[in-house]
Amino acid sequence: MARAMNHKSRLLSEEALTKYRIELLVKGTVVIGPQILFTEDDLSKIDQLQAEISEEEVRQGDAGDSHNVLVKRVRVDPPGRAPSDVSGAAPRQIMELLERKDRSFAVRKILGATSDHVIRRCQMHRMPPGSFVGIHLDSASDPDFEYAVIVQLARDFEGGEFVVYPSGYEHQVFRPPFGAVLVTTCKLRHEVKPVLSGERRSLVYFCSKRSGANRRIVESSTAGT
Repeated sequence: MARAMNHKSRLLSEEALTKYRIELLVKGTVVIGPQILFTEDDLSKIDQLQAEISEEEVRQGDAGDSHNVLVKRVRVDPPGRAPSDVSGAAPRQIMELLERKDRSFAVRKILGATSDHVIRRCQMHRMPPGSFVGIHLDSASDPDFEYAVIVQLARDFEGGEFVVYPSGYEHQVFRPPFGAVLVTTCKLRHEVKPVLSGERRSLVYFCSKRSGANRRIVESSTAGT
């Protein structure tokens, strides 16, 4: 019997997971449709919990890239330190939902991992009109980031397309619907185009096989030696 996520086995059969895995391998990015990795109940729970987390404005990325996005931190991955959850019940409960065994199994299959991936960083993004995320590499934040998982939490907005720039290939433009999940390798440059109207909201988390301290500060301190 194929292993899958409880009552959603028809959506996450081994065959379906393999299809997503192959597309991720070939294209570097794959969109998993609504009601597959996260049910509407899951999304509603995330939305309720995130309301309890404080928000900050981010204008610059870790590599100096330009952003204009509102962020709520759930799990942080500071240079030179191991990942840790932000204090409070809401971040802890969001992480418990993401790390549930059946969901972790499905994500691991899509990523092609032979062992569990660790979620090193997790945060909520809110993007009203004019917001954007500039072109960047996720590995600039942590060299051990392997995949980004982006859960779409908004329905009615214009703009805000997720654009990936594969090396040697035409750029790819994605606009996942509410409840869909976009998975992309952290080795590809990408951006989120400016939001034109409405509000784009998403849950973003970064997966890695490595659970130790973020090595970015170590690598930068030894550069050129």
